[in-house]
Amino acid sequence: MATVLALVASKGGVGKTTLVANLAAALARQGRPVLALDLDPQNALRLHLAPQPLPTNGLADVVLGRIGWRQSMMRGRGGVVLLPFGQLDDEQLVAFQQSLAAQPDWLAQAIEGWTLPADAVVVVDTPPGPSVFLQQVLRVASLALMPLLADAASFATRELVERMVDKYALARAGFGGLLYLVNQVAPERRLARDVLQRLRDELGPRLIGELHQDQAVSEAMAHMLPVAQYAPHSQAAHDIDEAVRRLLPHLDATSPGHWPAQA
Repeated sequence: MATVLALVASKGGVGKTTLVANLAAALARQGRPVLALDLDPQNALRLHLAPQPLPTNGLADVVLGRIGWRQSMMRGRGGVVLLPFGQLDDEQLVAFQQSLAAQPDWLAQAIEGWTLPADAVVVVDTPPGPSVFLQQVLRVASLALMPLLADAASFATRELVERMVDKYALARAGFGGLLYLVNQVAPERRLARDVLQRLRDELGPRLIGELHQDQAVSEAMAHMLPVAQYAPHSQAAHDIDEAVRRLLPHLDATSPGHWPAQA
């Protein structure tokens, strides 16, 4: 049975999509089969992981009946399989959201039709804040991971998504809980140090990583590569590997019993 890792955020600008790409690639380096699934209509995950030229197809084309699931997936960079969101116009997106609201188990049914290796990890990018996409993912997630910044805004707004995790995932058998990761840490800033220490004190072992600000991250994105592939000796690559080291026991301990039988 596959494990589903949902990246969730209460606000934009916390580096969520970049983390999805780099965590997926890091898990693949550990020998795990990884599917990186983009459920964010911004369709930005392909900018990190897609082969050249950039794909125009994706999940949206499956929704529209143009292609099947297998045609929407592609071998991405960093050893992962990528399923982009694709492109929907505003009317199509509204219709898709309404359809998801009417089919709470849509994602579970979709995954049931995929032939995934028993040890696969599905790493899912979601839009920031509450959304029907986030509801779908939380209903099947094995774990949720929330990236935060060491600032007042992230600290104050995280409760918004935490309530959704409580509502859609917490009581479900097989859900391993909500973990946290602090991104873009700038230890030279006093406020950042103070907020980071408060997060450490409050979250304890649920805080699995602290990723420092590193120019290599934006440079890697410009080259459309995971940071460990672009700059393997960078601080960012080290921090991501350390976060994955702490994440793996949570993934391994998660019961997959809520997953449908594979086709």
